[in-house]
Amino acid sequence: MRIKKKGLVLWLALFLGVSSLSGCGGGDDGMTQLSEKGAEILNSTEEDSDTDVEPLKQKTKLPEDGIITQAQMETIAGKDEKYYFTGKTDSGISYKWTYNGSQIQNPVEQKLLVQCSEDGTEEVKKLANDAPYALKVTLEKMNLAAPAKLTLNLKEKWDADKVLYCLEEDGKLYQLDTAKITTRETGKKKTERTTLTFNVTKTGGDFYLIGGSTTGESTDESDDKSKGTANNKDTQNGENSTGSSGGQSSTDGNTSSGQTDSSGDGTGNTDTSGGDDSSDTAMTCTFSIECSTILNNWDDLKESKAEFVPADGWILYPSEVEFYEGETVFDVLKRVCNQAGIQMESEWTPMYNSYYVSGINNLYEFDCGKDSGWMYCVNGWYPNYGCSKYTLEDGDTVEWRYTCNLGRDVGDQYYD
Repeated sequence: MRIKKKGLVLWLALFLGVSSLSGCGGGDDGMTQLSEKGAEILNSTEEDSDTDVEPLKQKTKLPEDGIITQAQMETIAGKDEKYYFTGKTDSGISYKWTYNGSQIQNPVEQKLLVQCSEDGTEEVKKLANDAPYALKVTLEKMNLAAPAKLTLNLKEKWDADKVLYCLEEDGKLYQLDTAKITTRETGKKKTERTTLTFNVTKTGGDFYLIGGSTTGESTDESDDKSKGTANNKDTQNGENSTGSSGGQSSTDGNTSSGQTDSSGDGTGNTDTSGGDDSSDTAMTCTFSIECSTILNNWDDLKESKAEFVPADGWILYPSEVEFYEGETVFDVLKRVCNQAGIQMESEWTPMYNSYYVSGINNLYEFDCGKDSGWMYCVNGWYPNYGCSKYTLEDGDTVEWRYTCNLGRDVGDQYYD
């Protein structure tokens, strides 16, 4: 495996955005909820589920309220297919949500109603150095069942070659994604109109699409302004969610010369690494580990752990890492830590059929307060299931982040 340093860049896709709480869910009652977001689903009674639910088709027209129930989402969970949910805003803009069934592990109700307007966009344009185009997108508050894409078919053409998807807070813009721009022709006159597609990793409230031309000075500046602020903004939803429920622990990295992750009940086959198969084609992801939140909560840190906190909070700067088809976030974390000499401890939790990461670089859950521990984030989304159940795809961005506040301080929207 090769690790190529990419420099000090923290990809925070505003919550969602960009680490699932893998290390926060031990035996404490206060932390079980932190790392076990799926517990309420797993413990739901038979009365809570509708056994007569009709399986969702690949294309579904949304009901008037935009809600897809948990029972409906369960019918597509784990399936290697893309599923589309379509609707239309009150202003006449048609939209489409796209989910990959294989990324849905803990199904939850999805509130997919979308509204679009130009209310308040003049002020947003000014914040973006007088960008020529802006559209407000209002999303319902929900916990995403998986990373989702949202496509909007605008009723006009934007003469823009760059559109940023942003959040506005306290007079500042934070970039969440860069939208893909396409042009379509509609009607007998073949009128050109713009279609925008972007990743959604945070929900609940107003977001903005801001467009312009990179050949113009104002749009370049607005892009830089949004990006610069976004790089300092925490983002997204989820956790490394697997509780520490009595599995045998193992330590990787400095504390041992080898890696012997326990499988608890002997079902440790989740811990697979395809990297040894030279016939496989290597893919790459961007991988980082940081604990900067501790710097803001130093008084809560156990005195004995101070020596393990880097001055800038970075344990592993964003680096390009090779992996192979079928490998999980856990597989890569284990290998990266071993090769970089970073201590890592994990344990198998049979109840959740996944590994739970309790410590990295000798920093463990509860080391910086009762609500502290490790989380992971993939492409700005905090998965609601364990890191050994998240299969990586080429080009993914993985962030491991230490939280001191049940994920709120790193953008885990689930706990908002």
